[in-house]
Amino acid sequence: MRAGGRGFKSRPVHYSLYGYGDEDLIVIKINEKEAFRTIDGSEVIEVIGLKSMGMRRLSIAIAKVRGHTRTLKHRHSFLEVYYIEKGKGIMHIEEEERLVCKGDFIVIPEGHLHYIENVEDDDLIIWCICVPAFTFEGTKLEEH
Repeated sequence: MRAGGRGFKSRPVHYSLYGYGDEDLIVIKINEKEAFRTIDGSEVIEVIGLKSMGMRRLSIAIAKVRGHTRTLKHRHSFLEVYYIEKGKGIMHIEEEERLVCKGDFIVIPEGHLHYIENVEDDDLIIWCICVPAFTFEGTKLEEH
């Protein structure tokens, strides 16, 4: 870059306990994140959250539920929102159940028992947004 021109700064990213640091722009590359098996049995990549960034106010993760399987029944001490990116399933919240598919958002209130079943052969891909951020301590399994 020539003198006086705008260039990209290369500096390490630092996150505070609230997930905000001295960076103006934070870009997360999903393909650089590793998946792990979470407490409900789904395979998850945490994109933003406590584990990956120290973010306490919010977490966003991508969950994969394999074909013709389901997550374990569980509840959280935080609000959770699902966005179905791919597939079709049956969402169970307390005593209600509803068919959900690509493009649907599901609001799961704090403390409500829930799980989701994949009714297809292909993977069910779900974006999970939690407010405040997901924690294992804030998640209680109702079956093992």
